[in-house]
Amino acid sequence: DLVERIFRFREMHGASLHPEAAYLLLRGMKTLALRVERQNASALRIARWLRERPEVARVFHPGLDDHPGHDVARRQMPGGFGGMLSFELVGGFEQVREVLPRLRLAHRAANLGAVETVVAPPRTGSHVELTEAERAALGIPEGLVRYSTGIEDPDDLLADLEAALSGGDPA
Repeated sequence: DLVERIFRFREMHGASLHPEAAYLLLRGMKTLALRVERQNASALRIARWLRERPEVARVFHPGLDDHPGHDVARRQMPGGFGGMLSFELVGGFEQVREVLPRLRLAHRAANLGAVETVVAPPRTGSHVELTEAERAALGIPEGLVRYSTGIEDPDDLLADLEAALSGGDPA
């Protein structure tokens, strides 16, 4: 009975957003292209920078020419390769536990889709329910960090990463 009443209500009133939600959605759409462009460029720059760091074992980003899916990504993503990347720290999860608290701009969170840069290690986030052996079988190293690049100045993000990886405070 409840489902039927809700169905009839929806048919009469349509599937519509609350006015404030609709306003925020429309407002956000106006700057979406700029935000995505910034995230794409920043993520690729950060991925290239991380690849040169001795603390980093591997970097995963489809914009890197050594990524296994780079050729497909280049054909399918002509506007950029996305704001998401991940990297594996040489020291495993112990190094993750040391580095992530030092970050000042990139915040630790489970949600990886925001205008702010967000980091999350799969071991304590997206794949926390799996054992270490299950994660390893899926190819998820314990030292992996997922990094969702926001729209902050890329120089600031690089300085934040530099300080966190080297054990110092950001400038």
